[in-house]
Amino acid sequence: MASSFMGLYVQREALVTAQKALDITGNNISNVKTTGYSRQRVDVCSVANKGYNLFYNTSVSMAGQGVDTVGVTQLRDALLDRKVRTYNTQSTELNAKGTIMSDVETALDCIESDTIDDTKGYSIIANFAKFKEALQSFSADNADREELANVAIQSAKSFVQQMNYLSTRLDDISQQTLGDAQGAVSRVNSILESMGTLNEQITNSYISMGYISSTAGNYIVDNDYGPLELKDKMNNLLDELSNYGDVSVKEENNGSFTVSFAGQIVVHNKQYAQMAMTEETPKPFDMAFTITNAGTYDPATDTYSGLKDADDWYKLQTQFGSTELYTRQDADAIDITGTDKLNRGELRAYLDTYNGDGVYATDGGNNYQGIEYYRDMLNALAKTMTEKLNEIFEPDFGFTLFSYADAHGNEDFHSAAANFRVSDDWINDPTLISKPEKFVNGKEDDMDELNNEYINKILGAFSTDFTYGYTDAAGKDHNDPVSLTFEKYLAHISDTLGTQIDSNNKLKETTDIMLESVVSARDEVMAVSVNEEGINMMNYQKWYNAIARMVTTLDEALDKVINGMGIVGL
Repeated sequence: MASSFMGLYVQREALVTAQKALDITGNNISNVKTTGYSRQRVDVCSVANKGYNLFYNTSVSMAGQGVDTVGVTQLRDALLDRKVRTYNTQSTELNAKGTIMSDVETALDCIESDTIDDTKGYSIIANFAKFKEALQSFSADNADREELANVAIQSAKSFVQQMNYLSTRLDDISQQTLGDAQGAVSRVNSILESMGTLNEQITNSYISMGYISSTAGNYIVDNDYGPLELKDKMNNLLDELSNYGDVSVKEENNGSFTVSFAGQIVVHNKQYAQMAMTEETPKPFDMAFTITNAGTYDPATDTYSGLKDADDWYKLQTQFGSTELYTRQDADAIDITGTDKLNRGELRAYLDTYNGDGVYATDGGNNYQGIEYYRDMLNALAKTMTEKLNEIFEPDFGFTLFSYADAHGNEDFHSAAANFRVSDDWINDPTLISKPEKFVNGKEDDMDELNNEYINKILGAFSTDFTYGYTDAAGKDHNDPVSLTFEKYLAHISDTLGTQIDSNNKLKETTDIMLESVVSARDEVMAVSVNEEGINMMNYQKWYNAIARMVTTLDEALDKVINGMGIVGL
């Protein structure tokens, strides 16, 4: 038989539950502007459904025992979290690529425009046209030839200087990309360290509240109550980490988060891995990323290993025995540069834009059309022009028009544009191209014919389609599949870059639409709505008032029974 005071006990618990619901609702409203806050909800259930008798402490269930708070949960959807992070990873990568390649486009703008580093001047194509025009203007009039020869060499000098300028600008963009990549690595490391700290705080919070139990070294969160705001911080860090690469997460039995990045376990309990940007060969080096102290997971035993813990933290022996969950291990750095590991995100963007050689990539190299690809297009043009124009004079007369050799006389394809210059032979005698006869037999009577013949050979080279590329040390050709004149290849560089940027921007627009969609769907679940919470507040207030009224009624009834019993008729 139930106690006469059972109703008061029931209503007391109901009042506590209603007050808790009001408190949580107020907390939600207070955090409506808090970035990354997940709205919370009080979970309640009928006491009878818990399978025990509240008043008699037996396993026999009895109806009508009231309501109880079973926990406070965050309204989040793990599937939507994964989708948001996936699309965010893609969007961030495309945005970084778009930004970097737009810088390349700005640098290469002087190929076809008349603006060079905010200074008005001829575009490269315009200078090339002036060079051709000067050659076409040569006549039999010797008086005009010297002047035209000076015009020709000055146009040639301007052309090669602009090629040098473009190579330097691309080098500047490469250096900026290196710096941005290093900054990204530093931020990733900061995030991973913060995650380790948060895991410690989360677990210690559960311990201090008594919500973690221990059985044979297994630590299990017993209650949905817990450091929800700390979990919000963790989820915010996970969202940010997804900027840099693929992220996955698993919530452990102790309330902590095990985080994987680029396919490697990087956070487990307090332990966390660290990243580094490294240099690899060739040209002069390629960017690479490594993770030190990454962990591994054995699904057969449900255990982790490999993360290095300098102080052997997280033993919990003071609370729950002496079981040592993790031991200190030395681990080698893992290269995550490969597309099978670091296949998306901002770090992928840096790898592609910095290392990408396009069609000029060696076997196993990065064939994205990055900064190096467009530098190599300039290199290929400088190399091909040098070789094809020098072939006109050097075999018979021993002089050259252009060179791409360095200060030591070494010819390197990957630095051809940077070292591209007018030859000393031509600088010392600008009219050299108009009087090759002096190197033959000194015949003056054939001078005009010879002049026209070799000038025409140069102009013929300008009208000839060539392939552009180089042969590596192993004898393998790396050529652009197009066959174009020098002038058209210049335009091809700009056109290729413009098409690439347009394609990237269109893909980003599509990705951003998907990202916006899943973010909106997630916000519907986790974001605080003032209107909705206001309605909840009114409902919980009505609930509270009804319970209070019930308490008053019971109090009045019991007062009548206690104080009025036995005096009926008196």
